[in-house]
Amino acid sequence: MEERKTIFDYIGQVFMIFGITIGIINIFCLLFGDEAQGYSTMFALGHTGIPTATIMQFFLAAVFTVSLRFVFFTETFIKKMSVPYRALCMVLSEVAVIFLFILTCGWFPVDEWLPWVTFFISFAICFVCSVAVTTVRERMENKRMKEALERLKRGE
Repeated sequence: MEERKTIFDYIGQVFMIFGITIGIINIFCLLFGDEAQGYSTMFALGHTGIPTATIMQFFLAAVFTVSLRFVFFTETFIKKMSVPYRALCMVLSEVAVIFLFILTCGWFPVDEWLPWVTFFISFAICFVCSVAVTTVRERMENKRMKEALERLKRGE
């Protein structure tokens, strides 16, 4: 039985995604900020930090990510769809959202191939890490549930 999530669970997810994203971008700013300063709005301040507008853009992107997750991984909007198909739709929707942010916010030049390659490599790495963490978490929860069921059956 899946527990019902509250708005606070979703807000927590937004801030978790936002915090991790901003942390990673801060590391990139320290490492590559000065070289990318005139190249991307994300690195407009060089190694000294992230512009406020960019921070707000990434917050909005986190809101979109959690919203997409709600749409594709709850039964609220989509009643009958297999998990792999939901995951595919979620990934494609997320790429589309990020593509719109890239176009509208100038995160990097859209007419050059190198930023696109690095974007897709970064996205793939993050996706694989996310799937790995989710899988490990699910296995741990399943193991706990199985142990609890066995204790219940034994009458403990």
